[in-house]
Formats: sequence, structure tokens, C-alpha cells
Amino acid sequence: MSRQHIRRTTEDARRWQEKYLEGKSILKIAEEDETDPKLVSAWLRKVGVVTKQGRHRVIQPPIQQPNEVIELAARGAATLLKLVEERIWGAQSSQWGTSQLDNFCRFVSLHHEGEGVEEIANTLGVHRSTIPSWRKGLALPYMMKLAVAASSHAFEPGWKILPMRLSSGAGEQMGWISAPVRISTYQDIEKVVAQLPVLPLAVDKAARFGIDPSKLNDMRTELFGYLLAMMAGDSSKSGGKLERFASMNLDLQLTLKHDSNERLGRFVCMCANTLGLEMKRIADKAPTGMTRLGKQPSAAYRWISERSPLLAWRFSVGLGLSWKERTSYNRLHMDWIFTSPRGFRLRFAQGLADSDGAVHLRNVRITTVPNAEFVSLLLRGLGAKSAHVITEGGQPIRTYISSRDAANLPLFNEFVRGYRYERLRARAEKVGFPFVTAPS
Repeated sequence: MSRQHIRRTTEDARRWQEKYLEGKSILKIAEEDETDPKLVSAWLRKVGVVTKQGRHRVIQPPIQQPNEVIELAARGAATLLKLVEERIWGAQSSQWGTSQLDNFCRFVSLHHEGEGVEEIANTLGVHRSTIPSWRKGLALPYMMKLAVAASSHAFEPGWKILPMRLSSGAGEQMGWISAPVRISTYQDIEKVVAQLPVLPLAVDKAARFGIDPSKLNDMRTELFGYLLAMMAGDSSKSGGKLERFASMNLDLQLTLKHDSNERLGRFVCMCANTLGLEMKRIADKAPTGMTRLGKQPSAAYRWISERSPLLAWRFSVGLGLSWKERTSYNRLHMDWIFTSPRGFRLRFAQGLADSDGAVHLRNVRITTVPNAEFVSLLLRGLGAKSAHVITEGGQPIRTYISSRDAANLPLFNEFVRGYRYERLRARAEKVGFPFVTAPS
């Protein structure tokens, strides 16, 4: 005789009651006993069990998430957190993010067991609307999105992936690239740059500086070096290790006292755009702080970039600084640069000089606290034998280089042709030593 037609008794009801109170669903109980769920529900009410809507269910609709998401969720939150930590650079697992990831993984499991919306929501302690949103594929916890990204990108030891940009709140991540957790050689930089898109507006901007569009791609790694130096110099950096993701933006402010600073700012923007980063000019900044109290207070040209994990990576890995460190007080850790090609090293030196250099009668001095020895070593490696550290009060404050050596490099960027470049060229013409207009 089919179990469907077996006459049920109070003994069956007590057995079903025990299973129900243990948390098993009416649907599951009926399936195991090969009987009708309505019969189970009716008998439970006869023995005094109050059944809730979430426990008196129908067959649940399928989860409308990609199969990859469902398969990953089955591995459990702890495994996915480890996967994200091992493969994604800059990701932060906040208490809330970890809780949401765990809830999602449990949701998938409970759904497969036949649990309903109300029951799952009560079990997880989340709002009822969360469950249909997950089930219909309308939402996904941000840590789950990171786990999907981590599992879908090729993994290389010593490298991690990071997104070029984030939505507000970092809930969405776009433009994934891979990058080393530590730069060992110049080839690491080349591999990163090769993944970065050239924004369409960068080509027109480069042309205004006399850069042939057909040669722009070949210059991108050198422009990476120049922009990296600007991060070590005039550009302020805001952001760092945020709640969900490490992310930064650049805020470049240059005094209006020199008209050529406007050209310098446009060149820095072009460098950023060439490397896939949005950066644009905003309203000039009025004098503030110590600038406002000076003898000749001046407003400043101002440019600001988008906030990006790539910039945070450049700060942390490229410059070798921790989140609480600042380029004005802490030493750069960039030993890899000394074995880089001359062109890359020169562009980095030019970025420092265009940012913090000062042209004097017989020399150029770059304010490089506390990296004066690093910069001196860099310049000597480029052939500037005169480069050495200037110490004040027992502290290495600036890097000195003779005007002749500076003109021979050239120390100031030939595309920017800022006021420092022009002053040095005028000095060379007056004294009569060669002035190299472009690197060989």
C-alpha cells in the first residue's frame, strides 16, 4: 500500500511534531514520510502545534543568481573570506560585510532545504525584503561580489587583483586588473601599465603637448613614473584603508603666481588619463592656512582625480608607504627603481623636480625631506655627478645638483616647459653651457 494512503494516527502526529520543533519544514517532513504536506499540517494543528507561515510552505522558486554564485556560497563564508584575502588587493572585510556574506551563504543552504521567505528571514535575523531580493538576483552582498571576482580571474603567485574604480560605498567594483603585492622589477610596472586603458580624451590632451598619438602608448610606462613622482611631491593624497576597500584620490594644487603651473596641471591630468584615471580641473582654491598668512598670499590652480584603488596601490606598493605614513615625513621604499631603464628613472626625477625643485644661480635644489639621499642616489645614477645631500640642522633636507648637470639630463620636463625649465634654460644661455631640450 502506498504510504500516501496509510491511515495516520496521533503517534504519527507526535513524530512529526518532534521533527517540526527541531526546525524541519512541513514540506520536508511530508517528503520524508511520503505523505501530503496538508495532512502533516492538519495533524500538527490537532496536537496543538501553532504553524507559522514560513513553516507552512509551498515549493520554493529557484534562486535566480548565476550558478557560479550558488556554487561559491555552498563553500561557506569562511572559505570565501580567505579566498578574497588571498586574491584581492585592498579589500576590507568589515564586521557588517562578513555578517552579510555569512547570511547569504546560509540563505542559499536554507533555500535548498525548502525554507520559505519568512522562515529564512527569521532564522538569519534580516529584514524580510532581503530574501526575495537575493532570490531574484536583484542584490548581492559586496563580499560575495568580491568572492566571485576572486574566483573568476587567473591567479598568479605574488599578485592580486584590484578594481580600477568603485561605485559610491564600494558596493560595485569595475575594471579589474592584476598587480603585484610588492614590486620587484621594472617588468612588474610594465605588466600593470599594459592592463590600463587609455581614456579617449588623453590622446587629444597629449597632442596639445606635442606628443605624437602614435608614440603615446610607448610612453605610458614613463608617464606612470612621472605621475608616481607627483604623488611623492605636490599632489595631496586622501583616502587609504577605508571600510570596504583601500582607495585614494589625487588633489593637485599649484600656485597662481606662475602661469606655467596651469600647463603643469594639465600635463599631470594627461598622464592620469593616459593611465585610465579620470582627473580634471576644478575651481581654484583661495589662500588658506599658512599660505593665507604669507607676505603675498596666492590662490591655487586645482585639479582632482577620481577615487581609485589603483592610486592606493601606487601609494602603498609603488612608493612603499604604509597608510599612516606621508611623503613629507617618511622615506620612500623604492629600491626597484634603481635597476629600471634610464627613461623611467629620468621621468620620475623630472616629476620630483617639476613638483619641488628650485632653480638658483649655479644649482638646482629639490626639497626632498626625508628622501634627500634617495633622490641624490637616483640623480647620480642618471649621470649627475654633482648630486649630493644638503643638510640643515643635522637633517638631510634637500638634494643639490649643479645647473650644468640639471640642464644636461634634462631635469625639468620638456613637455611641461614650466617656469623652472625656462629659468634653467635662460641660465644656460647666459653662462654658455649646453641645455638639452629632450632626453636622448
